[in-house]
Amino acid sequence: MSHLTDRITDLHRNRFALLKEKSRPKIGWISIYTPEEILYAAGLIPYRITGETRTDTSKAGGYMHRNICSYVLSCLEEALDGEHDFCAGVLMVNACDGRRRLYDVWRYFLKTPFVHLVDLPKSSDSAAKIYYVQEFRHLINTLEREFRVRISDDALGEAIALCNETRTLLQRLYALRKQENPPISGSEAINIVKSGMTGLKKAFNRELSELLTLLREIPHRAKNGNRHRVLICGSYFDQTEISEIIEQTGAVIVCEDISNGVKYFEGQVRTDGDPVEALGEYYMEKATCARMVDSEKRFDHLWALVQEYGVQSVIYLSLKFCDTNMLDFPYIRQRLSEKGVPVLFLEPERTGTNIGQISTRIEAFMETRVNMF
Repeated sequence: MSHLTDRITDLHRNRFALLKEKSRPKIGWISIYTPEEILYAAGLIPYRITGETRTDTSKAGGYMHRNICSYVLSCLEEALDGEHDFCAGVLMVNACDGRRRLYDVWRYFLKTPFVHLVDLPKSSDSAAKIYYVQEFRHLINTLEREFRVRISDDALGEAIALCNETRTLLQRLYALRKQENPPISGSEAINIVKSGMTGLKKAFNRELSELLTLLREIPHRAKNGNRHRVLICGSYFDQTEISEIIEQTGAVIVCEDISNGVKYFEGQVRTDGDPVEALGEYYMEKATCARMVDSEKRFDHLWALVQEYGVQSVIYLSLKFCDTNMLDFPYIRQRLSEKGVPVLFLEPERTGTNIGQISTRIEAFMETRVNMF
């Protein structure tokens, strides 16, 4: 299947070279609570900083303490090595304390011209939505001043339509994974979603539309039926080697409830009324991350996915020192156990230093379950 997905995943694999070819200013972002639509409407190119090109974070460790999320450290390591020197700015969201500290370090020690922090509320009630809309308006005013542009409602409407198209296409892709024999693997799914975050959305939408047409034409692969169905959830995750270890046991990953999965593309931004209010509502109403206070809403969302995708086991991955997800896990495990769904907790390192231990635990967990169903 990889030969069919290569064209679309090449957008992510070659993102730095492709982005540098574009004349418009580039803006890096870290959190999926970032309103990409506002950046597109400003004529900018928003792309996600993933940190995946750096496994040695010794330089970053000199600026931030070591017991912090390795995703944050690897993003900083890339920046310190000049990987993002081509970008005109970085937009941060205080989605966790690690990213808040990353903002501080980036602002004071790096030479990126524009560094801005969006303040994310910890709840998603009506007052929080109003506050986040005001944060978006402040961001718009700041971008207009810094980049000498005007962000009109029409431009916001076009950007919303572009991003909604991406969401629709990814939702159609994931719908195919609900069937007995998903046409793509877990690692392929994550790489496709990451390709949608590169700032090359028009090319991505075109390639994904063509991929969906090809996938519909592939004959039903009955030989892969009755595989144990796994959902991945937890903190930032893009370690495809772990996905491959899971599926090498004979299981199949059918869904990822993470920022590189459904949390990125679920739902739609409404296209009527005030576009800024529509964006604020969308980003506050989508499934919450572990940083937000509503664990019950988070579990309800997870449980709906378990039922929708026919999930038989959940693997909860929390990057080492990701405090928010580690605190959230006991409640999620208890609720899933009450529903009779087995859960495996893993604490991987972004550097991959504990991959042997992770592999052993996955194989032990899946050994009996793969043969049970």
